[in-house]
Amino acid sequence: MTVTPTPEAPPRTTAAPPSRTVQRLLLGAAGWSLAQLLIALRWLLDPGSWPGFDDDGRVGLLAVLHRVPSAWALIGLAAAGLLLAALATRRPASRAVAGALAVQTGLLLVVSADVGVLTLLGYLCAIVGPAAFLVVFLVGAVRARRARPWLLGVLALVVAGVASGVLRPGTVGRLAGELGDGFARHAGPPAHLGLVLVGAALFGTAAVLLRRAATGRCRACGRPGARWTEPDAVRRWSRIATWTAVAGPLPYALVRMTWLTPWPLGMPEGGDLEPAMRLFGLGLGFAALGGAVLTAGLVRPWGEVWPGWVPVLRGRPVPVAVPVLAGGLVATVLLVSTPGMVALAVEGIGDEDPMGWLMLLVFPTLPWGLALAAAVTGYALRRRGTCRSCGRGEPARPVGA
Repeated sequence: MTVTPTPEAPPRTTAAPPSRTVQRLLLGAAGWSLAQLLIALRWLLDPGSWPGFDDDGRVGLLAVLHRVPSAWALIGLAAAGLLLAALATRRPASRAVAGALAVQTGLLLVVSADVGVLTLLGYLCAIVGPAAFLVVFLVGAVRARRARPWLLGVLALVVAGVASGVLRPGTVGRLAGELGDGFARHAGPPAHLGLVLVGAALFGTAAVLLRRAATGRCRACGRPGARWTEPDAVRRWSRIATWTAVAGPLPYALVRMTWLTPWPLGMPEGGDLEPAMRLFGLGLGFAALGGAVLTAGLVRPWGEVWPGWVPVLRGRPVPVAVPVLAGGLVATVLLVSTPGMVALAVEGIGDEDPMGWLMLLVFPTLPWGLALAAAVTGYALRRRGTCRSCGRGEPARPVGA
């Protein structure tokens, strides 16, 4: 009797554990969840400890649920975050774990869907943006010959602003005081919603990286990808998306610039604006124009190499992460603010207020946010070049090459 030897079973292969990058993201997500848990517990013990729930214009989920229900909703999300972070850290990468993290990300985005974050971001850009640009440009343009004609134009605008009273020290001081008081009273809830967006970013990024590992894609670059991620395709659709995103803030900038004229749009008829309010409208308008110019840089050479009027950094490559993170933040805020903007517009239309329709036209958060997200994605795909980890891809080519 012949005995047939039993073939040896193939050795078991264990899936690789999460990478260090994913582990750090999960550790950050766990810390974020713990912080949210402490905030929610404080709300339960002292419902009046977090001001701003009764502010007009808040239409997000936490505002609808109000104090105590909002606290319980945050407790549930924080507990789920701690559990998911622990499971994803111990278990190997799988589609189920990545999917659970993606669901957590979606829930956090739903919670943060409020116009408050957009208002806070816009006001910060209006305050910090023009002043920072003015300082950087004045310092850098002194040594950049091509920028000197523009330097004279900027100085002329400053002189005109001082002569008209808009940029006088008293006006600036009064506006700073009013904005400081406003931030002290109303910035709490939007700042918390911004923190919720940070949690969504942590869980979402970890979900993307874990799904790459679970599907056999490169953890660093995500290749191999779909055809629309190939360089030739990216150059075609990203240009369309970018110029669409450039047009997004222009109507709002135009409306705010009218505050410098005797016919300010968006204000009661016959209302005479004080110089401080005109200065604030000027800051908002310039912030919107600055956003349009920076968006155009996603498809322009100066979006890849710092221009000559930028001190210290002139001539150096622009880190890919700088435009991607900044543009991604703005795109996310625009998209999560869309439900609130639509709700406010519908309320205005129901009250027969013509500003309801005008709001959707002046601030098209949905198409603007989608176009900006696509533009930022195209910029990242175009500049990623050959992957150092897997060796796939071709070297990045400059714009116009």
